[in-house]
Amino acid sequence: MDQAFWMSVRENGYALPEGCDLASLSEELCVLLGDPDPVLRDELAYSTLATWVSEGRYTASALREMGQRMAANLRIGLGEHDTDSVFLRAFSVLILGEIIATDAQHARLPQAVIDAWRAESLHYLGEEADERGFIPGRGWAHAAAHTADCLWAFANHPGTGADALRELLNSIADRVLRHGAQVFIHEEDERLAFACLAAFRRQEISHRDIGRWCARFDTPPSGGTWFNDSREDAGARTYLNVKTFLRSLYLQLLWTDHPPQVRDAALECLLQTLRTIGTGLYSQPT
Repeated sequence: MDQAFWMSVRENGYALPEGCDLASLSEELCVLLGDPDPVLRDELAYSTLATWVSEGRYTASALREMGQRMAANLRIGLGEHDTDSVFLRAFSVLILGEIIATDAQHARLPQAVIDAWRAESLHYLGEEADERGFIPGRGWAHAAAHTADCLWAFANHPGTGADALRELLNSIADRVLRHGAQVFIHEEDERLAFACLAAFRRQEISHRDIGRWCARFDTPPSGGTWFNDSREDAGARTYLNVKTFLRSLYLQLLWTDHPPQVRDAALECLLQTLRTIGTGLYSQPT
C-alpha cells in the first residue's frame, strides 16, 4: 500500500478498510517501522499499529507473535551508529511497550513471555549505540526515550515484581551513567525519569531500595570523583546527564498528582545525592 492509503486509514479513525485483511496490513506496518521516511514510519506505521494494539484488534496469539517480532527487532543492527537501522529498533521498542501496556489491562500473555521481553528491552537500553534524537530529513530515532516509554509500561505491569523493578531501575541508572554518552538534549532525562517514577509507585519498591539506587550516582563509573571526571569532555557529558536526570526525577516526584507512598523518602534521597555530587554552588552564602 502507498502513503495515501495509510493516510486515509488515519483520517478514517484507523478503521480497518473494507475488504482488507488485518494480518496482511499489520505485516506491512511492521516493515514500515524501519522506514527512513518519518511520515511512513512515525506518523502512519507507528500510530496505526499502536492504535490497533490499544483498541484490542488482535487476538492473544497475534499479539504474542507481534511482540516476539518486536523483541527480535531490537537485535537487528544493534551496535551500529549513524545508520538507518536504528529506526526499526527504536520504533519496535515503542510497539513492544504498547503491547505490554495493553496486557497490563487484559492479562492475555504468559508471564514467561513478558519476562523475556523485559530482559530484551533492558539489554537493548544498555547496548544501543545510536544516541541520536531528531535527525534532519529522517525524523525521530530517539532510542533512549522510546525505550524509556517501553520500560514505563513494564514498570506499570502487575507481573513485574520487586526483583524485576529493581533490575529495571538499575538498568536505567546504567544508561544515565554511561561514560561519555551524548548529552540529553531531547528530554531523554524526562522520559527515563518517568519510567523510574512508575517503578517508585509500585509498593514492591521500599525506602531502602531507593536509597541504595540513589547512592549509585554518588560517584562516576570510573570510581573517582565527579569533580575530577568532569574536567574532560566525556566525563563532563556524563556528569551533566546525571544531574539533569536526577533533577527531572525530583521535580516529577514533587509535582505529580499521583505520588508514591515513598515520595518523601525518595525526595530526600535524591536531594542528598544532588548535594553529594554538586559543586557546592547551592550551599554558598548569598
